[in-house]
Amino acid sequence: MNFLDSMKNILSDVGKKSPDTYVGIDIGSGYIKVVQLRKESGHIVLETYGEVALGPYDGDRIAGELTNLEPEKMSEAIKNLLEQANVTAKDVIFSISSSTSLIFILNVPKIEERGLVGVVESEARRYIPIPLSEVSLDWWVIPDKEIYGDEDSSISKFSKKNNIDILVAAIRNEVIDKYNKVSSNLGTFNPPVYEIETFSSIRASFKHELAPVMMLDFGASGTRISIVEHGVIRKFHSINRGSAYLTSSLEKSLQIDFEEAEKIKRDVGLNKMHQNKKAFDIISSGVNYIFSEIKNVLFEFEKEYNKPINKVILTGGGSLLDQLREQIESRYNITTSYADPFGKVVSPDFLEDVLIKAGPEFVVAVGLALQSME
Repeated sequence: MNFLDSMKNILSDVGKKSPDTYVGIDIGSGYIKVVQLRKESGHIVLETYGEVALGPYDGDRIAGELTNLEPEKMSEAIKNLLEQANVTAKDVIFSISSSTSLIFILNVPKIEERGLVGVVESEARRYIPIPLSEVSLDWWVIPDKEIYGDEDSSISKFSKKNNIDILVAAIRNEVIDKYNKVSSNLGTFNPPVYEIETFSSIRASFKHELAPVMMLDFGASGTRISIVEHGVIRKFHSINRGSAYLTSSLEKSLQIDFEEAEKIKRDVGLNKMHQNKKAFDIISSGVNYIFSEIKNVLFEFEKEYNKPINKVILTGGGSLLDQLREQIESRYNITTSYADPFGKVVSPDFLEDVLIKAGPEFVVAVGLALQSME
């Protein structure tokens, strides 16, 4: 099943009888995470979850280091994780990393839908640095009510009558081919569905927010900034700098191994009162670049749409960096909180504290499994 078919399934499953159990598999650059959910009596129940580090499957790398595994090694890692987590579901949704995909908004003249295909493809060439024949492209017209809300003056830059916004998603065909090989190697699932991780994160992190919200996904290999309004992505910005960059900077500057650098990063974080001033300065230097990008995105959105960001939701393992939430909240004077994806499912009471802490790291996996359940 290719990307286009998968995305169409996501949007057009209304009326179909869905299986009761799904597993979401979030394939990251440092870890793979799985979450299996079951729908029962109107409730969504957490059946199992787990993660595996990919470093040991890539030569002599250690847990937390970035990898780029071949399909065979990736399949081996997933098989081991499925066994350890006792996954039994046959219906699977795989995540597609935002680092291997593109998401952007096109604002084009309002024309009949049959004429939009050519317009979208023509305009998309300005954003996609490779031939369109090498990507799977899909797009959706954003309804006016989801763009403008109830206010008559929500957007002044473009006329409601003359323009429409189109959300475009593109994935390299080679990425889909790789994932198809992995699925084939596993041999335990029905034909898989794929989803770009940003959409999964929104599903797992948002409740009924209508005002603009910034979702900051601080992952291992990069950081993704999404501004979402009425459940629709209004802006998307990717930064090629994530939590692994901070660890690598400590490793090189302090001349220590990756494992020790990772421990120091977790211990020091952005705590300016920590006694390890050198490590603090190194980490702060790396994060300050991300802060400047956040500022730029906030400014551009507020200038274009003439409205403020209501709050910030943090996702990804890197968001657990000590004092990161407090720094964002104080710098931009915006209420900032961690995503709580497990809050959308029923789970044992004794796991509550564990799941709240693990939530930001499992946002994508939960969102994938939720795809056909909500």
